[in-house]
Amino acid sequence: MTAPDADRLILRTAARKVSAQIALVCAACVAVVILALVLFALYRSQPAELVQHPAGAGRIYIDEADGLLALILGGVLGVMLAAAAGLVSARRAVKPLGEALAAQRRFVQDASHELRTPLAVLDARLQLAQRKAGPDSPAAGTLDRLRQDSAGLAELVDDLLLMSAPPSAEHLEPLNVAALVAAVTDDLRLLAEEARIGLDCTVADGAAGPPHVRIPAHLLRRMVTALVENAMSHTPESGRIGVTVSAAGRNVRIMVRDTGPGIIGIEPGRVFERFARGRPAWHNPARTSYGIGLALVKDAALRHGGDVTVAETGPEGTVLSLELPAA
Repeated sequence: MTAPDADRLILRTAARKVSAQIALVCAACVAVVILALVLFALYRSQPAELVQHPAGAGRIYIDEADGLLALILGGVLGVMLAAAAGLVSARRAVKPLGEALAAQRRFVQDASHELRTPLAVLDARLQLAQRKAGPDSPAAGTLDRLRQDSAGLAELVDDLLLMSAPPSAEHLEPLNVAALVAAVTDDLRLLAEEARIGLDCTVADGAAGPPHVRIPAHLLRRMVTALVENAMSHTPESGRIGVTVSAAGRNVRIMVRDTGPGIIGIEPGRVFERFARGRPAWHNPARTSYGIGLALVKDAALRHGGDVTVAETGPEGTVLSLELPAA
C-alpha cells in the first residue's frame, strides 16, 4: 500500500468513527426530547384531564396552549442538545488534526535546525574550494553557482523555520511599511541591475501619513523579498519591476508588478501552492526555484489576517498584491 493510499484509509476510518459518534449523539438527543415531551404531556394531563375524560378512554388530552408550549420547549431543548453534541463531536474530530499539525511543526523546526549546520559547512567548503581553484580556474563558474544554490537552500531553511513558529503573542509596535519596502528594494536593486532589470519603489502616503502594520519586521522583509525575487525570476532582460505601497481601506497593499510574459505553465491561482512553479524567465536559468517562496508568503499573510493574490497576469506582465491589516 502506498503512502497516499494509507493516508486515505486513515481519513476514511476517522470519518466513519466521527459519523458514527455524531449519529449516536443525535439519536440520544432525539430520544431525550421525545421522553421530555411525553413526561410533559403526562404532567399537564393530571389530574384535571382525567376528571373530564375517564381513564377508560385510553387517551391523554392537552389543550392548544400546552401543546404549543411543549413544542417550543422541545425545540429549544433539541437545539441545545444538538449544539452541545456538535461541540463535543467537533472537538473530538479536530483533536487528531491539532496533534498532526503540532507534530508537523515540530518536524519542520527540528529538520530546519539540523539542516543549518551541514549547509553552513557546505558553504565554507565551497568558499575554500573557490580560493584554492582561483578566479581563472575552469571550475570557478561551477563553484560560484554551487555557492548560489547553497545560499538559496540556506534561505529556504530559514523561511521554513520562520513559518513553522506560531504567531507571536507579544504586542507588536506599528511597523512603517513604506520604509521597510524601500529598504528591501534598495537591497535587491544590485541583483536586479546584474540581471539588467529595472527596480522601482513608489509609496502613496494616505491622509494619516505612511501606512503601518503590526507584523514582525523580519517576517515582512522576507515576504517582500520573496515577492520581488519571484518577479525577478520571471522578468526578462531590459524589463522592469515596480513595487508600490498604498492604503486600501483598512488594509495596507503592497503590489509587485513585472513586465514578464505572465504566468505560464500553471494556473494563476496555483502559484501559491507548495512546489508549484511557473516557467522562469530566460535570463536566469541557473537560479534554482523550489516552488515554496510564494506559498510561505501566502501562509504568513493569512496567519496575520491578510492575503496575497494574483491581481493581474498576461503577456504584458503579472501583478501580485499583498494586503495586510493596517495598524
